[in-house]
Amino acid sequence: MAQAVFIVIGGLTLLAALAVVSLPNVFHAALALVAALLGVAALYAVLGAGYLAVVQILIYVGAVSVLIVLGIMVSERFMGRRPLPFNQQWWLAAGAAVLLFAGLAYLAVKVSWPVTGAQPPDDMVVRLGEALVGRYLLPFEVASLLLLASLIGAVYIARER
Repeated sequence: MAQAVFIVIGGLTLLAALAVVSLPNVFHAALALVAALLGVAALYAVLGAGYLAVVQILIYVGAVSVLIVLGIMVSERFMGRRPLPFNQQWWLAAGAAVLLFAGLAYLAVKVSWPVTGAQPPDDMVVRLGEALVGRYLLPFEVASLLLLASLIGAVYIARER
């Protein structure tokens, strides 16, 4: 049963990720990105990594997606002032993606993956929380300031002169 749920969620996540790179409307692509990130969080939950699922939702779905949508909404392209350029070399990107997928699929099939019964320690969530508010507090805050600076930069670039 869990394997079927994993396959369904994985398939929906892949479809959402495909929509991100194939939709012509940037805003719709951003919404598809939110769906793909929620799918990844659901995959974490199915795999028993509840902490990672919550972090995925809080950081990526909650913060980064809102930042991307806000940046798109204040940009000139979304407002319809400039048409989106069409890239004539899309087939190169598609070929590179197919080659990358083929290489990863080959590795996934040919590598003998070790199966271990190791379980994470019971206090893993506590240790991760202590690390985030202790040793890694400064990098965590610097990342939030970087996101704030990128939002301010997007507003500055998109504003009318």
